Formats: sequence, structure tokens, C-alpha cells
Amino acid sequence: MSKLTEKIPGIAALVLVVVSILLVLLVYVGGNADSILNGAGEELTVPKFTDALLYWTYALVIATLFITLFMAGLGFVKSLVSNPASALKSLIPIALFVVVFVVAWSLGSGEKMNIIGYEGNGNEGNWARFTDMMVYSIYALLVGVILTIVGSSIYTKLK
Repeated sequence: MSKLTEKIPGIAALVLVVVSILLVLLVYVGGNADSILNGAGEELTVPKFTDALLYWTYALVIATLFITLFMAGLGFVKSLVSNPASALKSLIPIALFVVVFVVAWSLGSGEKMNIIGYEGNGNEGNWARFTDMMVYSIYALLVGVILTIVGSSIYTKLK
């Protein structure tokens, strides 16, 4: 029985890869659905199985997030039981990320951006602030990575 439980993750990964490859192949060789018009009035063809591939991607991303968060939570609880001080110290990076995102959100602007050819409302309000938050947080994290690289090289030279 233990041999079977050792083989299940490998079989599951193989099934996921095979289904993904089949869906990608279906998008490329499965024919096209109706044509749609883009903003310039040109006809664009849409593969028949685009929706299936997108739903499969959504399912994989959601499953990955759920499994990752569940296992991280389980590891945190186990660590909290065995060594509470180190478990609480492991929350410091998460708190720093939250601070970075809150500060980046507060720096963002909800004003409407004038984009030539765009008529929707996805560029104003919370969506505009979210976009600004992502840009500012990328800047902050890039600066953090650069400082870490420089600081660790200086630390190793002085050590």
C-alpha cells in the first residue's frame, strides 16, 4: 500500500501535464470559432478551445494557491507548537510585505487616466489604484533586492 501512496503524486503530476499539453494542442489544431473585430476593424480568429484552456489555467492557479497556503499554514501551526518564538519571527516578512502593499496602495491615485482608444472604466477608481500599487510595490521590492545583493556582498567581504 505504501508503494501506491508514493506513486500517487507522480501519477497526478503526469495527468496534469498530459491534460495541459492536450488542451494547448487543441487550441493550436482544433480549428477556429467565429471571427471577432478588433478596435481597428480587422477580423481576428479565435481558437475553439480557448475557453477550456483558460478555465484549466484558472483551476490550476487556484489549486496551487490553495495547496500552497494550506501547507504554509500547516507548517506554521506545527512550528508554533514546537517553537513559538521562531514561528512568530517567521511572520515578520509577511508583515513587511503587507506594509509595502499598504503604503503602495496609499501612494496610488484613483484618477481616470486618458488612454487613446480606450472607452471602458477599468482605468479609474480602485483599478487605477491597484495598478499603481503593483507598480510602486515592484519598485520597492526591486530596491530591496538590490540592497540585499549589495549588503550581502559587503557582509561577505567584511566577514
